[in-house]
Amino acid sequence: VYSTMVVSAEVQKFVEQWMAWDRNDTTRAEITALVEAGDEKELRARLQKRIVFGTAGLRGPMKAGFACMNDLTVIQATQGLAKYLLGQFPDAKARGVVIGYDGRHHSLRFAQLAAATFLSQGILVYLFSRLVPTPFVSFATPHLKCVAGVMVTASHNPKDDNGYKVYWESGCQINVPHDKGILQQIDANLAPWDIHHDDLLAKSKDSLLKDPIDEVSAAYFEKVGSTCCFHQAYNASSKVPITYTAMHGVGAERVASTFAP
Repeated sequence: VYSTMVVSAEVQKFVEQWMAWDRNDTTRAEITALVEAGDEKELRARLQKRIVFGTAGLRGPMKAGFACMNDLTVIQATQGLAKYLLGQFPDAKARGVVIGYDGRHHSLRFAQLAAATFLSQGILVYLFSRLVPTPFVSFATPHLKCVAGVMVTASHNPKDDNGYKVYWESGCQINVPHDKGILQQIDANLAPWDIHHDDLLAKSKDSLLKDPIDEVSAAYFEKVGSTCCFHQAYNASSKVPITYTAMHGVGAERVASTFAP
C-alpha cells in the first residue's frame, strides 16, 4: 500500500504501471519510498523512459524503474528475445540458447529469470552453473549450435551497473537489423507472462535445462591450445613472469588454465 497524493497524476500513472508489473519486493519498495518522498525528478528519470536495447543489448544501473537493470526489465527483454528467436528460427526450441553470468550483484538472478522465461516457451536452455567469462558464451553459442546466447555482465562498467549481452547463432554480438527486431518484440511483450520462475527452473532440470560447463570448458581450452599457442616449448622455458589481475574475479581461473602446460 502506498500513497500517490504527493506526486503528479502523470507520474502516478508511471508508478501504477510499475507496481502492476514488478514482482520484486525490494524494487517495489524503492519506488514506494520515492513516491512517499515526493521525488518526482527521480521517479521520472527511472520510469518515464525505458532502458534502451541496442547492438550491445542492455546496460545500466541496477535500480528499480523501466530505465534501469532489474528483474522486470530483464524479464521483458527476454520475452521479446524469445518471441523474436521463435520467429526467426523454425528449430529454435530444439537448438536452444546458452546463458552465462559474471560475479556482479544480481547476475545469477538475472540469468535464472532469463532461463525460466525461455523455458516457458519450450526453448532448450544451457545455463552455466558457475561464473564464466564473456568469451565462454560467445564460444558456446556456435559450439552447442544454439540460435542465440545471453551473457549477464556489464564488462568494465562501474560496480553498480549490470548488462545483458545477446549473441547470434554465429557467436557474434547482435547487429542490425536484429537489434531493431528484438526491440519491437520487447515492446509488444512488456506485460510479464504468468510464470513461476523458480518452480519452472526446478521442474526443467535434466529435460530442457542443461549445464554446459564441463563440455564447453573442455572444448574451449582444446581450441585455445590447438589454435592459439604457436611456441609451446619456448613458453615453457621462458623466464619472463606474467602477472594477471581479474577485473571482477571471473577470469582468474580460466586464465590460469589457459597458461597451464
